[in-house]
Amino acid sequence: MLSETLIRLAGQGDSEAIATLMREGVSDHVRRITIMGSPQLGRFIADQLAVPGNEEYVVGTIQERVVGMCSWKHNDEVLHLNHIYLAQEIQGHGLGTAMLLDGLRRIRRATEHTLSVDVFSDNPRAQAWYRSLTMRPVKHVCWIRLPLPTVKPCDWACCSVSGLAEAMVRHFRYGFSQFVLSTSTGTYQVGRLGAHEFRVGTVSILRDCAALQGLAHLDPKRQLLCVASAEDCAGLSHGPSTCVAESEQLVSSSVAVMEHLELSLSRRLIHQAIHVRL
Repeated sequence: MLSETLIRLAGQGDSEAIATLMREGVSDHVRRITIMGSPQLGRFIADQLAVPGNEEYVVGTIQERVVGMCSWKHNDEVLHLNHIYLAQEIQGHGLGTAMLLDGLRRIRRATEHTLSVDVFSDNPRAQAWYRSLTMRPVKHVCWIRLPLPTVKPCDWACCSVSGLAEAMVRHFRYGFSQFVLSTSTGTYQVGRLGAHEFRVGTVSILRDCAALQGLAHLDPKRQLLCVASAEDCAGLSHGPSTCVAESEQLVSSSVAVMEHLELSLSRRLIHQAIHVRL
């Protein structure tokens, strides 16, 4: 299987195939709370590929058909594996190992000594794989959904919003967007997913009445999705809330992961060679 596969940098023409692998690689409920649920995901990826930035895409192909993808983000001394997905019929044949090793060799910068990845808890197979590569969890994250409060006209005026016009254009194009909401007590990066949710990366917004009123004024039909550490969410007491997902961040030495991948890949190739001779 690996001998038939070509691993290369992605091009714009791969965007829809990449989007399909991403959508099919997660569960229904994860799709609903991430950009994977957007029908315009392929357009977003194509635009990212057209203007190289902080995220780099790699694909695996068999006879020119895209059967695997991974994307990477650079963050100071950390290389973050943002996504890796394979077509279902390809899983278990070593392509994931080969693509991860290729990325560490091709994408990793000399200063990036650490590899990190986020994985949802409903994917125990992926969690076990990363752990087998010496990666260890450093953060447990809860995804909490809450209703917004009823709008009080006297409160929402105490906040300001920036980047909303650009966010509206991006939302029309991609189905998701982001703007900044500020009050006298805090500044928040607010994402919009589809037509149903605002998303923030902190629970501190729940203590900021002006911010909550501002969001309710912008779109009272949306709910709020807070993505924060399990420790922060443990003390949550803001009305009715539902934990809709859990994830964890794992990290390890980039060199240590490469060594494990190289060993795993060499063992697989030796086994395949013996099988062919037999």
